[in-house]
Amino acid sequence: MQHFMRTTFQWRRLRMAALACLALPLAACGGGGPSSSATMNLGIADGPVDSASAVVISFTGVELQPSGGGNPVTFNFNSPQTINLLNEQDGNEASLLNGVSVPAGNYDWIRLLLNVASDGTVANSYIEINGARYPLIIPSGAQTGLKLVQGFTMTANQVANFTVDFMLQQSITAPPGQTTGGIQDYILRPALRLINNVQAGTISGTVTLSTLQSNSACLNGYSGSGPLPNAHVYLFSGTVTPSSTLTPVVEPQIALSSSGSYTYDQPFLLAGGYTLAVACTSTSNTGAITVAFLPPSGLSATVTANQTTALNF
Repeated sequence: MQHFMRTTFQWRRLRMAALACLALPLAACGGGGPSSSATMNLGIADGPVDSASAVVISFTGVELQPSGGGNPVTFNFNSPQTINLLNEQDGNEASLLNGVSVPAGNYDWIRLLLNVASDGTVANSYIEINGARYPLIIPSGAQTGLKLVQGFTMTANQVANFTVDFMLQQSITAPPGQTTGGIQDYILRPALRLINNVQAGTISGTVTLSTLQSNSACLNGYSGSGPLPNAHVYLFSGTVTPSSTLTPVVEPQIALSSSGSYTYDQPFLLAGGYTLAVACTSTSNTGAITVAFLPPSGLSATVTANQTTALNF
């Protein structure tokens, strides 16, 4: 009799627990185990591109590929998000995903979805130069969009903040002689970095006028205010001797500040060591050209997460 009463009491406790669990979100059930989802925020930022006054791209969604195969996790926007990337500099960023829930785990790549025609033209997207607008073309864009093959992890029950750094200076080219209907083609090839914001820092500093004057190209075409059109600080990963055969991680512009000094600022840098050098050229560095660096061997700096590192030239 005592055994029967104890068994009945245990069954009632289990039944009450099950009914209580039905009233909770699914992730809260299952014996106290961890949730299988995480929260993701995704922004997009940009570096400068010479000569352009606007680079507008219309995004239709974001796609994430879990490691080990399986179906991609896709977020299609209710309406396209049209962003002028040149507005998203100096620490600014536009939001692509805000507080979305994604399955926890490892991911192999991320894709920014676009409405791309069969000829590669991106809908509602253009580059503006000297007041004229030119369409942007992505070869094979209808199949691949803007794909960033870089692994990342979403940890269960955690919020992850990521930034896609759109390196326009390395992304956009105007191939000589390549035109459509007599209009110069501007080719957009993905040069993107995915930054986990908690692992990123900033580097900034000043550049003396005498340094800029040592290379006549630095001040060519300069109006006396705002960014210098041809002057950049090149940041290379690790300890290297800068050369035109190396691809910089980013290329922040040098600008005249309100205090009268020439400054540069680069947020969203992964923590680690970098080599920096000033370089000035009147053409895009995406081609095979010779670039003179100041100083020739560059300067070294270490970026620390969530801190600003100062380095002056």
